Amino acid sequence: MKDNQKKFIKIILSIIIAIILIFVVTIPWRKYVFNKNISQGNDFLAEQKYTDAYVKYQKAGLLQIDSEKAESRQKLAKNGAGDILVLRQFLTDNNYSDLLKLVDDANSKICKIDVDRALIEKKMSEVAIVNLKFCANDGPRDYQSWIFLGLANLKLADSNHMFADMKPNFRQQAANAFAKAYQVDPINKSAIEYSISTNKLIGNQSEVDRWQKLLDNLNRISE
Repeated sequence: MKDNQKKFIKIILSIIIAIILIFVVTIPWRKYVFNKNISQGNDFLAEQKYTDAYVKYQKAGLLQIDSEKAESRQKLAKNGAGDILVLRQFLTDNNYSDLLKLVDDANSKICKIDVDRALIEKKMSEVAIVNLKFCANDGPRDYQSWIFLGLANLKLADSNHMFADMKPNFRQQAANAFAKAYQVDPINKSAIEYSISTNKLIGNQSEVDRWQKLLDNLNRISE
C-alpha cells in the first residue's frame, strides 16, 4: 500500500515538474505572441477596426492574465469607437501620424463640409463626426451640417468594425441630427426622408408615422 502511495506521489510530482518546465520554457514564446497581438491590435485600432483590435487585445490578455496593457487597450478600443478623440494620445505615442493629423484637423473648430463628405465616403465617419459636431452645434448650424452628421452616424452603425451594442446609439444620434436638419429647413424633403428610413431601422413606428405624415403634407403642398 505504501509503495503504491509513493508511486502515486512520484507521478504527481513528475506532472507538476513537467507543467512548471513547460511554463518556463514557453515564457519567451508567450511574450512574443503577446507583443505580436498587441502590435496587430494597435494597427487595427489605427485603421478604425475596433472589434478586430479588441479581439487581438483579448488574445494578448489570455497570454498574460494580469497584463494591465492588454486590459487598458481593450477599454481604449471600446472608448475610441465612441469618440475617436480618445485615441489621440495613443496615436501620438505609437506614431500613427497620418490619422493623428486627420483627427487634429477635424478638431480644429473650422467647418470643412467637403472634407467631411470625403471622410464619410472613405469610411472614416468617426473623424468627420468630430468636425460635424462643431459645425452643427457651434458653427454655422446649417442644414448640410446636420444632414452629414446624421449620415456619418448611420455609416458607423452599419460598419462591420463597430461594436454591436453601440450601433443603436449611433442610429439614434442620426435620427436626432436629421430632426435638427428639419428644424433648420422644414421645406427640404431629404431630412424627412432620412428620418423615416432611420426610424425604421431603430424600430420606432410612431416616429416613422409622424415623419411620413409630414412628408405627405409637404408633397400635397408642392402639388
